[in-house]
Amino acid sequence: MEQSVQAVVEWLHNHQDIILIVIAGVSFLESLAIVGIVVPGITLLFAAGTAAGSTGIDLTWVLFSAAAGAIAGDGLSFLLGYHYHSWIRTIRPFSTHPQWIERGEQFFRRYGLMGIVIGRFVGPIRPVMPLVAGFMQMKPWKFFSINAASAVAWAPFYLMPGYIVGASMEHQDALSGKHALFLIGTLFFGWLLAQFTWWTYLHIQQRRNKIQLALAVAASCAALFIALSHLMQLESIILINQKVALWGVSLRHPWLDSFFVGLTQMGYRAPMTLWAALVTLALVWQRNWYATGIWMGGLLVAQWLLFGLKNFYGWQRPLLVSQPPESFAYPSGHTSMSLVFVGLLAILCLPGVPAKRQKAVLSFAFMLAATIAASRLYLTVHWFTDILGGLLLGAFMLAAIYGLLLKKPFKLIKPIPLVAASLLAWTISLGIWVLPYMADLLTRYSLR
Repeated sequence: MEQSVQAVVEWLHNHQDIILIVIAGVSFLESLAIVGIVVPGITLLFAAGTAAGSTGIDLTWVLFSAAAGAIAGDGLSFLLGYHYHSWIRTIRPFSTHPQWIERGEQFFRRYGLMGIVIGRFVGPIRPVMPLVAGFMQMKPWKFFSINAASAVAWAPFYLMPGYIVGASMEHQDALSGKHALFLIGTLFFGWLLAQFTWWTYLHIQQRRNKIQLALAVAASCAALFIALSHLMQLESIILINQKVALWGVSLRHPWLDSFFVGLTQMGYRAPMTLWAALVTLALVWQRNWYATGIWMGGLLVAQWLLFGLKNFYGWQRPLLVSQPPESFAYPSGHTSMSLVFVGLLAILCLPGVPAKRQKAVLSFAFMLAATIAASRLYLTVHWFTDILGGLLLGAFMLAAIYGLLLKKPFKLIKPIPLVAASLLAWTISLGIWVLPYMADLLTRYSLR
């Protein structure tokens, strides 16, 4: 297998002009009904990603090609199932293996829209789910919207490992142990925070005790936030901030620059406003007015607190990048708002998620928030204490909101519309505010 992958990489390396076409083609075939079962898509995409990384092709175009191919493959499968479902059931291999369709239909009935997202990442059902969605006469606009959003998430999942390997082999500034330590440490911190939260939730049963704990956490975070705002003025803490900032400078790598710049851009006002608005519409659609009020009120109060505290402390940012943000540094707005966003979404969605998946959903949410916070540290537009302050402010808000919801619970929310709204918001934001301006954004965050 390794020799086959190496042979494909070498061939593509010698035919660099068709690498993007190959990536789109393999993604298309890997997503096409039945064909995707026999095509070694994972192996070929890893090889193509490695070749793309080794030749220095822009990562944006690599991911775009993969996503476009996947959208086209799934789209064709859906249309075939939608228009020719009766005929397809009578031909091989479906006529000889009717259980394939039956299992797919059971999966689709159980998970609905989310089944399209889950199915894209699960090998045995990946090429069948779009076809089954067509069989079930799913509305085309629903399928294509969720299909496009899931393809955007799928592309880096399958292409990035190979791309990183290729980039590391060819460039002198290859990813090293400190890069791995930073990335793994970031994800581990988010995971650990989720495990602690989950353990606390399970082991404190009575609502009264949960409310008391939520209030205690909120008070503790507020006290620590104020204490940190005084400690960060000490010379020893300033020195630690400077050392951490210099360590962040030493982490700079072309691929990590693209990833963290794109991620941090998603945390600015326009993308976050769109995200908040689409989730609000998803809640209004379910006519859950109380949850809608909690969602909107929580975000507005958090933003108001953030704006007021930044201007109150007036802490200056590091001046290490070409165009530092104009706002003050303490606390980190990206850190606090990302934690409030994903944490509040988790609070609203978890009751409607099957019990065995709740822990995984919480872990993903906190790992995402931790990665967004890490982007600010990596890009050296915040001091380390700014990140800590943002975490404390976000945790204060979440604990206070959770305590309120324990006093007056909301009615059960269907999580899939909220997840679909979030995926759609991220997809639109990538297409409008990130990818078209990536070159300018990289220049803005380049080191002085």
